[in-house]
Amino acid sequence: MVEEHKVNHSDAEGRAEEHIFEMALFLLTAARGCVGEPKIYGSFRLVDAVSRLTDIYARSDSLKPDPFLIKAKREIDANKYRVMASDEEFIQFMDRIILEFADELKRRYNR
Repeated sequence: MVEEHKVNHSDAEGRAEEHIFEMALFLLTAARGCVGEPKIYGSFRLVDAVSRLTDIYARSDSLKPDPFLIKAKREIDANKYRVMASDEEFIQFMDRIILEFADELKRRYNR
């Protein structure tokens, strides 16, 4: 598997642009990995991608940090490896965080 390679840029925007490339590479290698792995690992990889996506706040000065997404990242990072112990626990975690995102969607867009 390809490891995430971080390039040190002196400016935050360069780091953000590099992060976008790294995310694209991660998603492509994750897609390829899904071919021969158990189906639940695909769900794990997508949940992990959400965590990685929110890392862009640490790499960009022009993006205003999103407190909800930063909190969600912490929750994802604390729970994503449940997949290794129990499919059911991981599925329950996914259901819970999806509900949190749905509630946030309603709050943000008055729906």
